[in-house]
Amino acid sequence: MSFYFGGQYHLPGDPKFKADVPWNDRRVRQAMNTAVNRTELRDNLFKDKGTLIYVSGFAPHLEGWNPEWAQRFDSLYGYNPTKAKELLKAAGYAPGTLNVKIMAFTSPGEAELPQVAEAGASYFNDVGIQATLEAIDEAAFGRMNRAKDMSCCMWPNITGLRPTEELMRTAYYSKGNTHLFEDEFVEKNYLELSTLVDPQERQRVAREIGDHLFEEFATIPLLSIHNEVVVNPKVVAEWTYPGPGAGRTTHFYLLKAAQ
Repeated sequence: MSFYFGGQYHLPGDPKFKADVPWNDRRVRQAMNTAVNRTELRDNLFKDKGTLIYVSGFAPHLEGWNPEWAQRFDSLYGYNPTKAKELLKAAGYAPGTLNVKIMAFTSPGEAELPQVAEAGASYFNDVGIQATLEAIDEAAFGRMNRAKDMSCCMWPNITGLRPTEELMRTAYYSKGNTHLFEDEFVEKNYLELSTLVDPQERQRVAREIGDHLFEEFATIPLLSIHNEVVVNPKVVAEWTYPGPGAGRTTHFYLLKAAQ
């Protein structure tokens, strides 16, 4: 679960790039990260479930993971409203002058997204950002995102864990379909990663990409939350469930009825 900044189309010559998007400024992205109280969000909205993540889509069992992110996270990303206000001031935004629209939608297996959006708006308002919510149908949001028409807004959503190369292709590569954060460094290194077979070289390049996303505050990483599945044994006799695909509950064809 993360917040994403719309309009991060930083490749030179991209016609969708808009220079006036406030979070094109790295200081604004860091400020908004330090405005969010992740522990409070986890303890209340998610009832103490979930573990902190440090780069959206990266996990300890995947290529590119850097244990140093955990050690540095609190100083760079940790909840600090005072620091958030200082960063916003340094970026030229006095209290009440930065307006942010947060899109809120629901998705299968993600009924809590509007509540996450509302919590984010509250945290941003607390540091002087004028945050408003806009309810949107998920299909309409998807069309806007694929067309790279998201410079208007930010949004919370999941990033299902998958092999790092596949994550980069779908989420961060310019020819993917999600467009979370695109720049020359990510583009160059993803293309290199896609050609490598040596495990050590793959690990090196994947970590360089992860380090870059971490240093750039490319997203607002929140929590890793496990899927929970409950079945009625009077209805379901067996379910071989290897885990979620792209963050959603899957493999329903493997259900075996009790009767």
